[in-house]
Amino acid sequence: MSPTKSEPKSRGPAIQVQVVGRAAPVEFNRAFVIGRGDDCDVVIKEDVVSLRHAEVAFSHGEWRIRDLGSTNGTYVHGKAIESVPVQQSLNVRLGYSGPLLLFTPLGAQGPARETVSQPPRASAMADRYFGDKPPDDMSEYTAKMRRIVKGQQRKHAKKYRIAVAVLAVVAVAVGGFAYWQRQMIKQQRAAAAELFYTTKALELEVSRLQLGAVERQSYRERRVELERRYQEMVEALGIYDDNTREDLRLVYRVAHRFGESEVNVPREFIDEVFRHIARWKRSGELETSIARAAENNYGPRIAEVMLEHDLPPEFFYLALQESRLKVEAVGPETRFGFAKGMWQFLPSTGRAYGLQPGPLVGQPLPDGLDDRHDFEKATQAAARYLYDIYTTDAQASGLLVIASYNWGQTNIIRLIRSLPETPRERNFWNLLTKYRDRIPQETYGYVFNIVAAAVIGENPGLFGFDFPPPLPVRDSVVTEPAATSP
Repeated sequence: MSPTKSEPKSRGPAIQVQVVGRAAPVEFNRAFVIGRGDDCDVVIKEDVVSLRHAEVAFSHGEWRIRDLGSTNGTYVHGKAIESVPVQQSLNVRLGYSGPLLLFTPLGAQGPARETVSQPPRASAMADRYFGDKPPDDMSEYTAKMRRIVKGQQRKHAKKYRIAVAVLAVVAVAVGGFAYWQRQMIKQQRAAAAELFYTTKALELEVSRLQLGAVERQSYRERRVELERRYQEMVEALGIYDDNTREDLRLVYRVAHRFGESEVNVPREFIDEVFRHIARWKRSGELETSIARAAENNYGPRIAEVMLEHDLPPEFFYLALQESRLKVEAVGPETRFGFAKGMWQFLPSTGRAYGLQPGPLVGQPLPDGLDDRHDFEKATQAAARYLYDIYTTDAQASGLLVIASYNWGQTNIIRLIRSLPETPRERNFWNLLTKYRDRIPQETYGYVFNIVAAAVIGENPGLFGFDFPPPLPVRDSVVTEPAATSP
């Protein structure tokens, strides 16, 4: 923890803040910001802490702590707060299991009090018995009193030293407990991630087997149970729970549905999703596309087809991003020809999945005889295509499937295959970490546009949109899979 310079916003009596068990207290008499960012007044470099997590300001005669819309929340006595007064020493935690801060107001500034002089006799008596220099006319009684006083001072000094030593031990113990607590949380997060990725690995293994109806149903029931156990672990870790902001809960939920573990979602991913939500709000294109889907019942039908192939229904938003859900859409010319239809199949990919191009295949025009413009045929083909990527090189990462769909399977797959062939290692953020400079900005934005649209679609009204959810509403990330398979 370290203070940095910032322009005063409000001044008041001094307040002290300390990250318990880690640093010395820091004192402020002006408003200050706590967070992970280097521009904060109190900097705490921990993942659970947001870039600008909370602000402490003096207003209306009292200090108040205000959460700045942090990702993991600010907690007092285990309850999330938006704002709370600091009237006496107060423990505040950043995130449900994050660092603990101690705030101590040091008293209000008021008018100077008039100093009342003590009578000379009282002052003289104090010097006589407590002063460092013995008086010249010291009697035997005075000498005896001074010896008693000095003895008491030495005892108090010894007690003080003991108290300081005890406090030092307590501080070390608190620091040790905090370290132990952080280690336990890391282990619990690792266990939750292990369960998640084990479930994904099982999903991939089952996709390779020719299971009968009874075996497949048994697997589905087992998968639902594993999902429930995982969700319980996520809630126990406090990654998100009933006290978490609804918009943040939706980001985690959508990431999960696209095949990623909430435990490993980077903060930068969340911030980027919210930026793309803001872009959808400015463009107005989402409302038009959803209205088109509602008019033609595209949402429920696409969801049904995706579930039949054990895929997330949220791939509906991939079609929205590709064509704004227009079956007559024709893309720009590429060296592979014109992409056509709602799912924007190129001629060669369409043929590979049973879509026959029409006589206008080489022209930038809709073609009623081209299967790519047939909603039902193209949606079925898209589900098979997505399923093939999902269950092979993408290792059950829906976000890698989306990136591959945009950039071209042959291009992105080279990078994906350089990552270890396990669901744990093959995910979108690992790909970004290693190859961000080699992934076009178009693909980067494409993925986040789809995720942001899916988040909005979970609860449009929460984000200021006036349309109902385009997909059948699900109460949880844990759902019964479809009864059939491809």
